[in-house]
Amino acid sequence: MVFEPLRDSDPREIAGFRLSRRLGQGAMGVVYLGYRSPRPVAIKVVKPALADEPYFRQRFAQELEAIRRVGGFHTAALVDADPDAEQPWIATEYIHAPSLESLLHQHGPVSELGAWWLAASLSEALIHIHSVRLLHRDLKPSNVLVTTQGTRVIDFGVSHVGGATGLTSGNSPLGTLAYMAPEQAMDSRKASEAADVFSLAATLVHAATGHPPFYADLAVQRTLLDAKPDLSGLPASLEPLVVSGLAYSPGDRPTANTVLEAAMDRLLEHAVPMSGSMYPPLPDTFLTDVLQVAETPPAPPPVAVQAPGAAAEQPESPVPFAEPVVAGASSGGGEPWADRWRGKIRDRRSDFGG
Repeated sequence: MVFEPLRDSDPREIAGFRLSRRLGQGAMGVVYLGYRSPRPVAIKVVKPALADEPYFRQRFAQELEAIRRVGGFHTAALVDADPDAEQPWIATEYIHAPSLESLLHQHGPVSELGAWWLAASLSEALIHIHSVRLLHRDLKPSNVLVTTQGTRVIDFGVSHVGGATGLTSGNSPLGTLAYMAPEQAMDSRKASEAADVFSLAATLVHAATGHPPFYADLAVQRTLLDAKPDLSGLPASLEPLVVSGLAYSPGDRPTANTVLEAAMDRLLEHAVPMSGSMYPPLPDTFLTDVLQVAETPPAPPPVAVQAPGAAAEQPESPVPFAEPVVAGASSGGGEPWADRWRGKIRDRRSDFGG
């Protein structure tokens, strides 16, 4: 996990949350790591230039409603929010886990069983998201966090809340073209549960092959009837599911329930345990990173002790974090950290491999 220091223009506190690092920046706002208690939160703040725009305030309010509806089992739970503030903000549970995108970038594709495990976990998340009348509309590797208990789907910034109107434009597709269903690329208002399944299938292609299925830069490139996905390197067992999931017509795609059933059948066929303390069937390099990140959570900034009546002082620079332990470096006991975790993985996982 890479944390960026706060910039001079960044706030140091929002509604009692002390901000200590930048987690990322998007088109609508900046996400900070903050604390109001020992538990960290991720705080998304609308950019000042957009805070006065009614359209972005409405989109932000819809994102808040989406997070509130979906809960925290498959996503990051809502902690607090103020959509009416001068700069609207949302605070959610901070999940200290690497993204699927970062793992794929560092280590290459997952195994065949690892892809089926991702299919099961992500389809279960979509089933829950759709059950509360939400569409995610931007499922992709960077919006998937990987833990040993499963995946978490994040970033509902372009999600669609059932019953809401007037916030999508047919001229400007919302989402990420390389993972986007053609009907959504043509008109965001045509996105449906089937469009989310399309994005799931596209995400599985990237996970299993190391590359996305499409290389579109323009919406028109994703709406052509003859646009074929790049499935080179895809394991044969995944082809029927992926090909149907990437079908041009929404009606030809499987439902999220169908994907889950197929994935669970495949995992059970290979005796992958569905409960207990066993780790998921991901490559050892993936698990090493996931476990290393979990073992080195960010430390909250210390609270300065002031003398009675003394004026509060603003720190001149952000409070430093304890640096994460680097894989291969010694972390006590004289044995490299990564080697010790690999031993734990071997001791706790089954024979099916990663």
